[in-house]
Amino acid sequence: MRSILVAEDDSTIRRSLQDALQGAGYAVETAGDGEEALAILLSRPVDLALLDVNMPVVSGFKLLKIMAHECPGVPAIILTAHGEEKDRVKGLTLGADDYVVKPFSVAELLARIAAVLRRYPGRPRVVTRELTFPGGRLAGEGRTILPDGGGAVELTDREFELFRYFLSHPNRTISQEELLLRVWGVAEQREKTRIVAVTLTRLKEKIGPRAAACIQNVRGRGYQWTEPQ
Repeated sequence: MRSILVAEDDSTIRRSLQDALQGAGYAVETAGDGEEALAILLSRPVDLALLDVNMPVVSGFKLLKIMAHECPGVPAIILTAHGEEKDRVKGLTLGADDYVVKPFSVAELLARIAAVLRRYPGRPRVVTRELTFPGGRLAGEGRTILPDGGGAVELTDREFELFRYFLSHPNRTISQEELLLRVWGVAEQREKTRIVAVTLTRLKEKIGPRAAACIQNVRGRGYQWTEPQ
């Protein structure tokens, strides 16, 4: 199920969009302003962001700029007012993948969302084999860590893919650009981003101190997974 973030300050429109998207089979996250939307983007997997350009606190335009740094690879569709051509041009210039003009039909919106998502295929969410690490195991299915002491820890999609990539490439320096390409699907790093470091910090908190110690910073070059001998 693809996940869509609806960032819209009008509660009536927000609820209508949520109902329409859920009815079409999408998982939906909602936010009433850009700051709340950014918090969701940084903490949970989102396949597409639907952004109103005139949100309070952080506008849709400002959020597009922030997403270019913090959430590369997440496509966005902006919602603009009828007749505001300058808003559409500005949004596309800032990196939006498409726009929808209010008022819009549900059919048009769903068609535009489907078209954008076809250009951004979903990331794989299942591993074919179980991977072990100091202190536990990464489950062969799902997005779960199984600590040696019992219980289970759920990972987000990006945390899961990042951890799997480290475990699958031990004792090798992996650059931030490589991680952006292989985990986030970003072909090039046009601007400096902190999303790798932010996700890595959250991942280390979940995998435990023994495993976290295996992820080493290689100054000026990236990261390396090295287990103790």
